[in-house]
Amino acid sequence: MNATPGMPELIALIEHTAADHAGSVIHFVDDAGSTETVTVSALVDRAKEIAASLRQLGLQRRDVVAIRASGGSRGAAEAIVACLVGGFVAVPLVSLLGDGDVDLIIEIIDARALLAERSIRGRDLTEHLAGVRDASTERVVGGIGTLEGDEEFALPRGDWAPPSWAGIDADDVATILFSSGTTGQPKGVMHSYSSVLHEVRDFADQLELTHGGCFMQTFPIGHIGGVAGLLIGVALGRETVMLSSWNAPVAFDAIDRHRVTGMGSTPYFAQTLLDERESRGSGLTSLRAVQSGGGAVGEELVKRAHDLGIPISRGYGSTEHPSATTHRPDDPLEIRATTDGRPFNGTEVRIVDASGIDCPTGAVGEVWLRGPEQFIGYVSDAVEGLRDDGWFTTGDLGRMTESGHLVITGRLKEIIIRGGENISVPEVEGLLLKHPAIRDAAVVGVADVKFGERAHAYLVVEPGTAVDLETVRAHFAELGVARYKTPEFVTVIDGMPRNSLGKIQKHLLPRRREGLTS
Repeated sequence: MNATPGMPELIALIEHTAADHAGSVIHFVDDAGSTETVTVSALVDRAKEIAASLRQLGLQRRDVVAIRASGGSRGAAEAIVACLVGGFVAVPLVSLLGDGDVDLIIEIIDARALLAERSIRGRDLTEHLAGVRDASTERVVGGIGTLEGDEEFALPRGDWAPPSWAGIDADDVATILFSSGTTGQPKGVMHSYSSVLHEVRDFADQLELTHGGCFMQTFPIGHIGGVAGLLIGVALGRETVMLSSWNAPVAFDAIDRHRVTGMGSTPYFAQTLLDERESRGSGLTSLRAVQSGGGAVGEELVKRAHDLGIPISRGYGSTEHPSATTHRPDDPLEIRATTDGRPFNGTEVRIVDASGIDCPTGAVGEVWLRGPEQFIGYVSDAVEGLRDDGWFTTGDLGRMTESGHLVITGRLKEIIIRGGENISVPEVEGLLLKHPAIRDAAVVGVADVKFGERAHAYLVVEPGTAVDLETVRAHFAELGVARYKTPEFVTVIDGMPRNSLGKIQKHLLPRRREGLTS
């Protein structure tokens, strides 16, 4: 593999794949199911044109570039790769962000440029882009994808020349990823060329793509899974299907058409894909590895998939440390359904009590992680969770089994304190999902003068069924659960408000006392 002196290995792999695996392809699938197939070689060539244009406009190595585009579009992919090969810092933004969210992030990262498509899911961006451009003469605003060719935002043509990588280290910042801004100030997580490459290889290894196969990218570009998924195609040369956004029928058709063998997933993605499989009666026979994370993965979901011949495995990670623990597809069903996997490819896991002392096997404590794919810090000066000795204190609660598997039990902050007793929100949500009539559940704390807080459950139920507070009380009693953990308010709603990863946005649930079943 030929590489310019000092070039990070991730960039050398992209150059190698474009040159020696020119026939490798990426299929970009939009929300209507229309597909555009592009070779990796053509994608990288276009990315270099964008990088040359940015340099023509005065951008230098390490300058920060924000990217606002649809979840898995060709324009988004080309912009991310342009930043990587050009030596800029790529900041892909979650597509559901509002204009105000984007403005805030641009200021936080001091973006030198904003690359954007004309619209995202029907929202026209051109007025906002003009405002960003007009607000600072120092900031470049350029069109990609659907905005290419627009005279107002057209990037000038520049001649590509590889950047000098002298002085760049594999541990330098390659990308910054932000939370979707659902609560509080968005937090920028910095990953290096090295940590991104480790995650790309780990992700491919989990999905048995190291020696071939076809990968489906389901995560949005503003997520670490989105960046890593794109690079499975661009850096490793695996045939890849990129979804513009999650749509179960479109995903189902694409899996069967391209014979997808491996994919990442959230519980919501997996559940709706299984619904589609059951409604059609057949299909998805090519899938041999599905990793599900991004939220509590219920035992019943894994077993339901198994009954349909689809090997779903639970996994654990975060933006800061993406693939911490996982299973192999051929691990026993009971282990895949009830644990979150073993530490993976160099990751170390500790379970620690409030004093920082390791807990005995089986005891619940805070999960600490350390490993090669871990982030290198936050954009701000805050060092929250990142210790000098390399351990990342996740804020998640878990325990280790005798067999060395991790089980996530909740979060330190996802606790309802009722009359002095701690109630784990994820535990209660998991218990609710064991009821056959409950399809989805979200639990929040309700302020209470007498007890401090009480649990309020929002439920989505199976069509034609009725669930009320008495149903929930009887269900918890049958499970033998402590009475104080039983929700004391129940509201049935048509659907959960979710972000682009399918995670429930609890702050959007109807916080009112009128009409509650109590």
